[in-house]
Amino acid sequence: MSRIARVLSLAASVVLAFAAFGSTVPNRELRHDLAAVWTTVLATPSAQNPFGTGGAAYACIELHRTVAPFAPDGVESCTVKPGTKIFVMAASFECSTFEGNGTTEEELRACARTGDPDVAPKVTVDGKRVRVAEAETRLLNIVLPDDNIFGLPSGSEGLSVAHGWVALLHPLRPGKHTILIGDSITTTIVVRHR
Repeated sequence: MSRIARVLSLAASVVLAFAAFGSTVPNRELRHDLAAVWTTVLATPSAQNPFGTGGAAYACIELHRTVAPFAPDGVESCTVKPGTKIFVMAASFECSTFEGNGTTEEELRACARTGDPDVAPKVTVDGKRVRVAEAETRLLNIVLPDDNIFGLPSGSEGLSVAHGWVALLHPLRPGKHTILIGDSITTTIVVRHR
């Protein structure tokens, strides 16, 4: 297994994003956000990628009006604007043809499910438990950029599927908030005052 595959696999098991306080989010939206995060990671050059040489400076992945803290070893802190949702990936595992995890959707989906925990990790926000839902991406078609995290030629095309235990937090109040995943992964979300 290549170094990048090991890093992605490790990161996938400790991935961060964020969920909604006691609210129900349609599974379709959760699947879409999960797909957007993994597509961003796979299709972003290494220098701007939390899984590449960009490191922590790029670990707060911006989606449309949503931020997903996501990096191989967790994310220490993200600062967001008021009104920003936080997408929490309590755990996630991605499998792709780039990593040699299979060649068909069925093989990639089975790989992603097998690599992820069977049970959702516990997530709390400011000490209050958050509901975590199971989500899977559709089959993702990825085109790699120059300087990609796999070290493959620019324009290489491949397929990917990800499984995850995720939640979407409605916008948090201005100030600092603590997200705890399991017993050891902590992220501080700082919501700026207007």
